Amino acid sequence: MLALISTRTITFLNSGDPLPKTLDSLWLIISGVVKTYTINEEGILITLGFWGVQDIVGKPLSNLEPYSIDCITDVRAVSVPKSEWGKLSTAILRHGQETQRLTYIVRSQRIYNRLWMLLEWLATRFGCVIKQGRLIDFKLTHQELADAIGATRITVTKILSQLEQDGLISRPNNKCIIVNC
Repeated sequence: MLALISTRTITFLNSGDPLPKTLDSLWLIISGVVKTYTINEEGILITLGFWGVQDIVGKPLSNLEPYSIDCITDVRAVSVPKSEWGKLSTAILRHGQETQRLTYIVRSQRIYNRLWMLLEWLATRFGCVIKQGRLIDFKLTHQELADAIGATRITVTKILSQLEQDGLISRPNNKCIIVNC
């Protein structure tokens, strides 16, 4: 994939920016974290995934409409045209595997377990190891976490407090979460 990156123009996006949608290219993430999502008929936002370094995203990977990609952090990405998708087989496989993992998390019966498994998954995928555990060093609002697991913001706020009381997480400030390992 390094050869693919070195032959492309890198696009720089800021946290909160949308990644441009095209039908004839995919985005290869070089740095940062993005969120993919859709909105259902009732107007409810449904998180489809969180993606980071060496992940691919793009409208061609989904048949949902609408389909959006927003930057959670500052992001560097390259656009890969359809003619070169064959070089992305590993990233495409990982995309499918991570999508299935998120489906498994969301289908857990207890919302407490859903949120805990999501935080563990985020910490494993995007966290950096520190003395206290794994640091998820980007801001996810309680609403974003709720959207990801199919819960309400109020429920997520209560469960985050419970997870903290249970010693599973710590929140030293409102921009990060430490998953205690």
